[in-house]
Amino acid sequence: MRRYEMGKWQTLIEQSESSSLSTLAFCKLNELNPSTFYAKRQQLKKAVVSQGFVRSEVVEKTTKYQAQVATANITLLVNNVGLSIPQGTPAVYLAELIGSLS
Repeated sequence: MRRYEMGKWQTLIEQSESSSLSTLAFCKLNELNPSTFYAKRQQLKKAVVSQGFVRSEVVEKTTKYQAQVATANITLLVNNVGLSIPQGTPAVYLAELIGSLS
């Protein structure tokens, strides 16, 4: 088993966190004892917290907004009944609607 200084452990832990491998697979690939890996990771977390610092990561967050375009409605008055119809309604539908209301 290899002996590493804490700086090397920090690098290994960061590599593990950014890899798609499970911790056990990462340890096997790098010939690390999983128990030692977990212990060193815990030591480093405690050391960081005791110094008053917490490891952070900047993640770009984007939000998609769907713009709502105001569309004019057509107001159709038939027999004292008002219907608001969205602009772009097919003429065939309007003709059918007017025919059925008459």
